[in-house]
Amino acid sequence: MSKPDRPTNQEIERHYFEMFRTVFPLPDGPVRYGDKPDVTIEGSKTIGVEITNFYVADGTSSDSEQVQRNLRESAVERAQRLHVKSGGQNVEITFGFNKANPIQDVKALAQKIAALGRRVEEYDNGQISREDFGDIPELDFVHLYARQLQYENETDREFPNGEPDPRVDFRGYSEYHNRRDIRALERGVYRPLPFAGKWRVGQMHRPGLMNVERLTQIVREKEAKASDYTPCDAYWLLLVVDFINSAQEQEIRVDGVTVHSDTFDRIIVYKPHFEHIVEVGRLSARSAYSDF
Repeated sequence: MSKPDRPTNQEIERHYFEMFRTVFPLPDGPVRYGDKPDVTIEGSKTIGVEITNFYVADGTSSDSEQVQRNLRESAVERAQRLHVKSGGQNVEITFGFNKANPIQDVKALAQKIAALGRRVEEYDNGQISREDFGDIPELDFVHLYARQLQYENETDREFPNGEPDPRVDFRGYSEYHNRRDIRALERGVYRPLPFAGKWRVGQMHRPGLMNVERLTQIVREKEAKASDYTPCDAYWLLLVVDFINSAQEQEIRVDGVTVHSDTFDRIIVYKPHFEHIVEVGRLSARSAYSDF
């Protein structure tokens, strides 16, 4: 089965703008989708809207989330291969990384993580103490799943007919499994994982406040391309913060932010799904269109 085609940039921009226009008042007039600018609103005055995603850091920076998340995946995959090659046990480990210590050398980090795997593979399931990976500053937390709790298919006197159908009795279904878990935990019988354990990244993200320096940088980058825009009476810049993408996630409600622009009458930061909107000031130089 072939994979579905990924949406184009224009399709993504249209999706964002259709969400945006449901929560933000636009000037009267038909909306047209195109390129340079991405949207035009053809009312009494023509408004061009350029749309871009607001990444916290420039994707060309080695410290950016865009780059680091790929390095994390590479380091963990390489570490598991080294672990298996060295005769390590079949265990599943989840790693969280410390953003304050970005990855610089994937190969060296993978070797350290593989060695950590051998040190902890006999441990009980659960979170690994920081003392065990104190030599790996790139890591923030490590969780081990080395053995699976053994369940026995015995009759429960409270459920003589077996497991309830969750579609009919979800409360009973939950109680049945809670009782089953308790019995298994009391006996404490574990077995090796019956499946191939996968090492993975389980990154925690703590969004900070909107990065105003980065905002200014994006505005300047877009201004530099303004000569290619179709002529309009005024231009807006719509910056989208999609929380699903960890490289964009940030708290956009910041008061008093001002970024002047000779190109854009309105600079708007929009967080879909939460419907958070921050407008970042206007230039008096284009005050003729301030009613937009």
